[in-house]
Amino acid sequence: MCGVVSILYGEQTEFLGREASDLLKKLEYRGYDSTGGAFISDDGAVILRKKVGAPSRVIEKLEIDRLPGKRFIGQVRWATYGSVTDQNAQPHEVSCRAHLVGAHNGNISNTDALKEFLTHHGHTVLSDNDGEMLVHLVEHHYAIRTAGKGLGEKERIAAMKDAIRTAQRTVQGSYAACVTAPDLPGVFAMKSGSSLYAGKGTDSIGDFIVVSSDLTSVLSKTRFLIPLAEGEGLHFLHDAYTVFSLSEEREHVPDLVRSRLNIADVSLQPRYSFFMEQEISSSPRNLETLLRYYFLRPEEQPFHSAFEAHEASCREFLYGFLKLGALFDRKQLLAEFHGLVQGTHFSALYDELGGLINPDRTTYEFTSEDAALLEEIAAAAPREFRRLALIDMMLVWKKKRTVLKQRDRLVDLLKEKKRGGGHIFIVASGTSYHAALTAGYFFNDRAGLPVFPANPGMFRSLYLNGLTDKDIIIGVSQSGETKDLVDIFNDVKARYGDAVLLVSLVNNENSTLPQEKSAFYLPILCGPEIAVAATKSFISQIALFHLLADLVRADGAVARDNIEKIVYHLDFTLKNLDPAVTAVANRWFLKPSMHILGTSLIGLAREGALKVREVVLNHTEGYDAAEFKHGPNTILGDNTIFSLADMERLHGALLESFDKLAGAGATGPDSAAFNAYLNMLRNIRFRFGDIPATERLGCSPAAGDILRRHFALHRERTALPNFFSNYPLLFVCPPDERDIRITISQIHTHKIRGADIVLIAEENGALRKAVFGRPTGLDQYYAEYIAVPATGDRNLFTFEAAAILQTLAFKMSVEKMKYLNRNRIENHGVHPDVPKNVSKSITVD
Repeated sequence: MCGVVSILYGEQTEFLGREASDLLKKLEYRGYDSTGGAFISDDGAVILRKKVGAPSRVIEKLEIDRLPGKRFIGQVRWATYGSVTDQNAQPHEVSCRAHLVGAHNGNISNTDALKEFLTHHGHTVLSDNDGEMLVHLVEHHYAIRTAGKGLGEKERIAAMKDAIRTAQRTVQGSYAACVTAPDLPGVFAMKSGSSLYAGKGTDSIGDFIVVSSDLTSVLSKTRFLIPLAEGEGLHFLHDAYTVFSLSEEREHVPDLVRSRLNIADVSLQPRYSFFMEQEISSSPRNLETLLRYYFLRPEEQPFHSAFEAHEASCREFLYGFLKLGALFDRKQLLAEFHGLVQGTHFSALYDELGGLINPDRTTYEFTSEDAALLEEIAAAAPREFRRLALIDMMLVWKKKRTVLKQRDRLVDLLKEKKRGGGHIFIVASGTSYHAALTAGYFFNDRAGLPVFPANPGMFRSLYLNGLTDKDIIIGVSQSGETKDLVDIFNDVKARYGDAVLLVSLVNNENSTLPQEKSAFYLPILCGPEIAVAATKSFISQIALFHLLADLVRADGAVARDNIEKIVYHLDFTLKNLDPAVTAVANRWFLKPSMHILGTSLIGLAREGALKVREVVLNHTEGYDAAEFKHGPNTILGDNTIFSLADMERLHGALLESFDKLAGAGATGPDSAAFNAYLNMLRNIRFRFGDIPATERLGCSPAAGDILRRHFALHRERTALPNFFSNYPLLFVCPPDERDIRITISQIHTHKIRGADIVLIAEENGALRKAVFGRPTGLDQYYAEYIAVPATGDRNLFTFEAAAILQTLAFKMSVEKMKYLNRNRIENHGVHPDVPKNVSKSITVD
């Protein structure tokens, strides 16, 4: 995954670099291998700057933030085709047959064949990057249509659109791209299998149109979006745009639509320094949203009964209200709103229900998906608060009735499978797969219902050929675009048709899985997730599974009560356990390897390990606690795993030995030999165990004897076994008697073999003794007990432990990042929001 962005103003501006820098930084989570930008002035001059490195590291070096211009095309790269070099960075400027500038996001799988074609036709291809092939290909077909023909501007714009269509037919793969010719007005954007969003707005510079791979970066500039569907292109100026088909000569100018997302949902709040931290902290609030839509509260009943009684008129009113979102002008918005609420049907509803609404504006918060629109109207017309509150409730009712219908449909299917047979497969990738494993734990314990979690590769190799019409597949994806999972749904559909039911649990409800591939879906409702490492989506996924398991076994009151308990305990955990978690993070952030051992909680252990691997970049494995003794425990004790802290202690011993040698012969005829020896030690360029050939240093026999004796002592004092440290094991033990016995046994088994122990569990005397009992002879033993609030429920405990593991990974990441930055380690890739080598939604094979 990469990210492409473009913004265009009506006039040349000295502040274009400032805007470009902000947009590039918002895309950093999508790519950090390289960063680049092309600035096109109103006279057609192009300034191209690009370099290996993330936007946060290279923007100032390239002075992108200071460059002027009228048009900008930028790109952040997550390398796939072509190594990580300045040459392979984007955008690309080409001028073999016509002068073009462009960049792309995605994968073009026939890059090698395109390069041969372009070279054969006289193009000078400078990189191995697939983005350059796309820009050259558009250039090639544009030149064929325009070279030497004396076309006017309108004809050349049409020729560019036609060239893009022709290139699209040649290219294999999925991508989004922006390209322009400096001597043509505007920028041309393409959406062909990868995300691309466009918006129109006004800021302190003037009117603009912005295009980006990332919706949040567009929303940081404007709420008004230009609808752009798959297989469409966009030609845009600062104040006008045309959407055209990438496959045929067809174009139109769609109306702007107002985004439902609140800017606060996609912006970093002042109290936080990183999105990962903000998103971990938001989990309790997100579960309150889950409660709002998956259960009907008693106080809502009068409103929902009235809405149901007037369903047709309510739907008609909401249809008209939602059309207000497309109105750009504030006065027109208010006029249309007042006309709507004065209508007969709404007036009757308001007369019936208005008195039930709390009149205190300060205590009522709009909670529907269109809260942003309601807030905008309320700010301009505060006297309309009660009417707006009623509309908010109506909007919640409209969505809730659909969610409840689909919830009950899935619960009925699960009950049917429990009664009559058939298999329930939960298929997902990455964090969502670990949520599926945790779902298996819930369904087994809460509902006595076996489910079969699998990632797409496992499902294809273990289950795909043996499905029956009694089986159901539940796909889980935050983005709804995970290609491996989409492929599984396609495979099942192609082989079994509608005989095997496909259902999805997603966060992005407008994505491919729920809209195109599933019979129906359930939303996890956790809002946009910006940080690459999934945190709040995992909590919402497992909460929804817990809810469903409860509904299979019991009634809605039990399920609702348990989610409310989860919200309380999750909130308490996040607010009160920080000191203990911080102590462990500070102790372990430089450990090169660790294991997280979940007693009966394999999904949670694997998810905790994934978080550490993702954002700390330390090798971490998640295992069932009892399984660790079957081979993985060989890593305990003396081995060849050294942390940076271990190497610092070793280097300290070397420096201490230098001090003792310094006066032994640093002056006189042998001083050069001694200094050479000292430099050799300082640079650590010798192999441990090798005594240097002192005669090569040109010293006297007496000095050679001193050096040999010193090296023998030095080798003894700095022998590797003296610098081994204990191996970190983090246990996660639920409040279950059998699991506690197993955990105590495993702690005793492993700590005597050279493990440091950290335990996440409810308070338990026997567990505490096992953790803090120091093994004889192991003076460096370290232990910590992170005691979570008591629930007595091993399922509720899972949420507390998940929050602690996420917080631990976050704090370790921040500490390691600071450490590496202090030591001026370039391109280390440690960052809680944008770690190297991973991307938010994998949309390539």
